[in-house]
Amino acid sequence: MPSLKRVILSAPLYLLLSTPTTAQLKSSIPTAAEYNTECKTCPRSLCPNVHAYYSYDTMNVTCWTQGTKIMGDDLWLRTGENCYVTQYDVLEYPGDYTTDLAYCGRASERWEQHVTRQENTIRWRAECRLHPELGSDVVAWLKEETDVVLTCWSEEGQIVIDDAYWLKTTQNCYVSRKHLLSSPDLTSLDHCGPIPMLEWEKHHNENGTSDVNKRSASPSPDAHPDPVPEILESRMYLINVTVGEEYAYCRSCAQATCRSVRRFEFNDEVWLQCGVGYENGDKWVLTTDFCYMNVTDFWQAPHGDCEF
Repeated sequence: MPSLKRVILSAPLYLLLSTPTTAQLKSSIPTAAEYNTECKTCPRSLCPNVHAYYSYDTMNVTCWTQGTKIMGDDLWLRTGENCYVTQYDVLEYPGDYTTDLAYCGRASERWEQHVTRQENTIRWRAECRLHPELGSDVVAWLKEETDVVLTCWSEEGQIVIDDAYWLKTTQNCYVSRKHLLSSPDLTSLDHCGPIPMLEWEKHHNENGTSDVNKRSASPSPDAHPDPVPEILESRMYLINVTVGEEYAYCRSCAQATCRSVRRFEFNDEVWLQCGVGYENGDKWVLTTDFCYMNVTDFWQAPHGDCEF
């Protein structure tokens, strides 16, 4: 029979070995957003948003997990809204979330089921933006006939022509519906949720979905393209103008000596994709017919809409 002394001395060791470490964890930690941030269904940048936090909005975080690396940090936190924010976007915590909070569990890192997907193709040259507005930071430049995979949609973007719908792609940026070759089936895609205005310098991710594609002039489809000087391309979006000359010619390249592709007459409507400019000050625009017109051919000066 063990002595009473032996039982008393062994009890603390038994309790130490059998007591779970979760007894020392906090149920939640109060914090606030340092930057505008998205609270998502899963800790991945492609997942839809559940809630939008703006700078200094308060929240309670309840557990931690790992996901898309944002600005070098792959730690994400689940909030009281039952969604995930990246640690980088909240105020600095003097402790360590991974020791002060419970792990959200392996299920929190399984994100594929949270992302809907649908294939489409870019019809006209487009800029894929961090936010569904024309003034937002550009993440990628998408040329015509570029295949894209759509993940969600929003009806609250800036109107392009007559359409406020924008769709998020697997490049983690938004394109307007007007730039797509076919109208997407919104019923098979998730809604993107509330989208706060973000800045590229504070939200660059490192999962390979946000590499900026450098712009380059599109090659002419002709076997012997017309020689043209190097051009500077501007914003890629659609605006309409009307011809102010008796005749106006749409040319194979942005120069008056280039071959005429199409002739427009007085008051004809023309849709513009983007503007180009030369160092000598000439201003040309690329139309949805994929030919170039001089801005002096129009009633309206497109400078307010297309930035040269």
